Amino acid sequence: MKKLFSKENLKKDIFALGVVFLLAIPSFLPLLSRGYFPMHDDMQVIRLQQMEKCFLDGQIPCRWSPDLGAGFGQPMFNYYSVFPYYLGIFFRIFGLQFVDIVKLLFLLSLALSGIFMYFLGKEFFGKLGGITAAVFYIYAPYHAVDIYVRGALAESWAITFFPLVFWLVYKLVKEGKPVFFVGAVLSLFLVFTSHNVMTLIFTPFVILWSFFILAITGQKRFKEILLFFLWSFCLSAFFLLPAFVEKKFVLIDSLTADYFDFRLHFASKKQLFWSRHWGFGGSLGPDSDMSLQIGWLHWLFSCFSLLALVIFFVTKKIFSKKDKVFYSLIFFSGLFLVSVFFTHRLSLPFWENLPFLSYAQFPWRFLALVIFSSSFLAGFIPFWLKNKIKGKPNVLVSLFIILSVIVLNYSYFKPQVMYRFATDDWKLSGEELDKQKKSALFDYLPKQVKNAPSQIAPESPWVVSGEADIFEFEKRTNFFRMTIDAKGNQPARVGVPVFDFPNWEIFVDQKKVPHNSENKQGVIEFEVGDGKHTVVGWFRNTWLRDLANAVTLFSFGSLIVYFIVKEER
Repeated sequence: MKKLFSKENLKKDIFALGVVFLLAIPSFLPLLSRGYFPMHDDMQVIRLQQMEKCFLDGQIPCRWSPDLGAGFGQPMFNYYSVFPYYLGIFFRIFGLQFVDIVKLLFLLSLALSGIFMYFLGKEFFGKLGGITAAVFYIYAPYHAVDIYVRGALAESWAITFFPLVFWLVYKLVKEGKPVFFVGAVLSLFLVFTSHNVMTLIFTPFVILWSFFILAITGQKRFKEILLFFLWSFCLSAFFLLPAFVEKKFVLIDSLTADYFDFRLHFASKKQLFWSRHWGFGGSLGPDSDMSLQIGWLHWLFSCFSLLALVIFFVTKKIFSKKDKVFYSLIFFSGLFLVSVFFTHRLSLPFWENLPFLSYAQFPWRFLALVIFSSSFLAGFIPFWLKNKIKGKPNVLVSLFIILSVIVLNYSYFKPQVMYRFATDDWKLSGEELDKQKKSALFDYLPKQVKNAPSQIAPESPWVVSGEADIFEFEKRTNFFRMTIDAKGNQPARVGVPVFDFPNWEIFVDQKKVPHNSENKQGVIEFEVGDGKHTVVGWFRNTWLRDLANAVTLFSFGSLIVYFIVKEER
């Protein structure tokens, strides 16, 4: 461990990493501006606010968001990717506004994606190849789409960790050091908790990569690889298990219907390879306003790598032997071709028949893997030039390639408009707040809701039947309380502006009472008898959530113990 992070090793990379960071600055410069910008997924601020409320209430892990679902509450973080929002709350310690934290998170995802790609590229192509791959990854057009058009915070973070996972898996198989095992586990854990769809489409290729590296290196580390996947899953259990097993509690048909039907979102050849059109609209049809381009230099150098492989197989030239560079080109060329294929309508039979793939919603999401593979392949160019052009000319040509991709694509890395006046006070009040509360209403709507609300939830509970006065109502993330003064001989039935969802429990004068949601709104209803009562509602975990939390805690603790024990040896 000490040797790995020694001054000598750090000095070797510090200059190259500095170059990567400096070259990345134009990509995130607009994020340093004052204000906020519009995006497709304009819920980042309210998600962060809801996460903070969970922390303040002690609801950790956060599962129920009280202000979403049009103010009736929503199990957002029981199903939706959590890591970027947990990270975002850390920056609240420094007094940053939510609008600034969102921009900071986007900035970090861009910068770190380049750093991680540098280490992967350097492993196979040397420092110059690593820098080239890093810059190509940062300036891939789809990266700009994700951040400045779609505002896909969770997806952008998952993409950030792709090269880190691949690099650490390679190092684990090659060297078997505990630091690489722990790093690989944590990096895949970060993908798992950053974005559900990226987990779905990325995991099969990580599995293939792991066994591919095992095969070409001849290392006997099959057990370590299996343990790596198992430990990553167990570490992510607090999120993955409820997200997949408790789907039965919410209406998920809306995730794949109407606008989200994958059949409407295939990319055309023109969009992928030729068009440099840039817009901020949606992705419906071949003439959509959202850019789905791979990037001219990205696909051009990917084709060059493919050509190098073909030449080798025909002439046995270019590669002096079947080394790791040769094998990496085979894998990443295959990944590039497969990923491009899945963005296009030719892959329709696979989309219609592969289980769960429809939940990816947009075939163009495979562009995440396209830019990952094509950026890696771009790193091969300086490696190849090194064998063809000696000395400074090689560096100059490589520098020209690096600057070319920046010049060609940096204009994409800016928002449509920057609202300089935007602050948290504006974003979390009035119409802006109501709009965010109602956004994504149908994504995780509790199953018993028959009529989705068209208006924001009322501030207070109401009397459904009988007679009662209700006052002192308070609602938090996992708790609500009220005082009810019921009158008359018949019990008063009260409705609460909170969607029912497992496991809300109602207590009247500290005694648990039954409740139901057999109403069109799907909200909590209960009865109280004559007199004055204190009513409290608590959002409890299901047995599965408790189990999942325990698995995560045990896995985290045991990972620390594993690392300490292995390092001492």
